[in-house]
Amino acid sequence: MRHCFTLLLLGLSFILPAQNSIRVNMPFLQDDRTSASYPEVIRLYEQLDSLHEALAVRTYGDTDAGFPLHLAILSIDGDFDPVSLRKKGKRILFINNAIHPGEPCGVDATMMLLQDYLLDPARREALEKVVVIAIPFYNIGGGLNRGSFSRANQEGPIEYGFRGNARNLDLNRDFIKCDSRNARTFNQIFQEWQPDVFVDNHTSNGADYQYTMTLIASHPAKLAPPLAGYLNDRLLPDLYRGMAKRGWEMTPYVNVDGTPDEGIYGFLDLPRYSTGYAALHQCIGFTPETHMLKPYRDRVWSA
Repeated sequence: MRHCFTLLLLGLSFILPAQNSIRVNMPFLQDDRTSASYPEVIRLYEQLDSLHEALAVRTYGDTDAGFPLHLAILSIDGDFDPVSLRKKGKRILFINNAIHPGEPCGVDATMMLLQDYLLDPARREALEKVVVIAIPFYNIGGGLNRGSFSRANQEGPIEYGFRGNARNLDLNRDFIKCDSRNARTFNQIFQEWQPDVFVDNHTSNGADYQYTMTLIASHPAKLAPPLAGYLNDRLLPDLYRGMAKRGWEMTPYVNVDGTPDEGIYGFLDLPRYSTGYAALHQCIGFTPETHMLKPYRDRVWSA
């Protein structure tokens, strides 16, 4: 089952005929040990944009690498205006990819996910009340600094980007302080779209366990009681059950410090992290963390 985590989010959140049945061929589908490079990703999104009226690709602001951020917008009725969509009662799901380009599962999974929704009428039904927006590649500078050895104990892909951005900043520590142009542009996008749910795709850094997919969710104490209740009582249980049903049983993120004797504790997502930033705006945040020691193929399909 493909790209299960985000697929479940869409299902939990009117069939129209697909405008074009042409399928854009992704590098991962040709060789599941590979991940698309930044130039390939942008080219593929532009191809999808040219083929489908329900998808628009826009550019925003600037980044430390000197390139703008791209934002893909999947809106079944062809309305790409956030104010208009809010007036229609649409919910906004925001997906961020390649904040750490050495962890590129979400890059490939999101491209395939959006294409599947564009081509499959049965899946498009889930988008009647939901609009999906996605940053294809957030850390462009790190993505251009491509190699095979900065995460040597990771099981694929063959080539991937580097954690630091063009100024060697860790962008997942920069959301509240905004030292990077990337973060300032992200703030612009977030404030303009005001998403209901935010997903920031990652891969873990080395703890060993059985699961391919782990999950960090917004701490409920950071959310208003109705939102916290919905997250704890409905959304999270449905996500865990759904992932298990699809063959990708999921566990909360394995956060350890030293040996197992020191225990496993919950991850504190302060506002410098993406999901902590989202919680400041009463947006439910998720950080899916695929397991770096599992094959790249499995990490992408579970994402």
